[in-house]
Amino acid sequence: AILYWSHLYMGDLLRYDESYKQAEEIYLKSSKLYPGNGNPFNQLAVVAQSQDSLSAVALYYYARSMMATQAPSAMSDSNLKRLFISNAKWLDEHGRKD
Repeated sequence: AILYWSHLYMGDLLRYDESYKQAEEIYLKSSKLYPGNGNPFNQLAVVAQSQDSLSAVALYYYARSMMATQAPSAMSDSNLKRLFISNAKWLDEHGRKD
């Protein structure tokens, strides 16, 4: 458990530093240490959403986080809603309708 949390927190520090590629690698390692936990996938989605053109990747990781078998991430639901709101806003700003 200590290794899992250490990797998760290290990924957070790298994400705060905007070292997104390194953060992704650490979060993926964390997901392998505790495969049934959704937190690493939620964090991967946050990284993807931080990069402008990766909304589909963020959607995938939020969904994967919520489908975790042992501990789905509680944050993924609200983060996913924020992603949809952000995408709807982008569509409105660019003159596109549903």
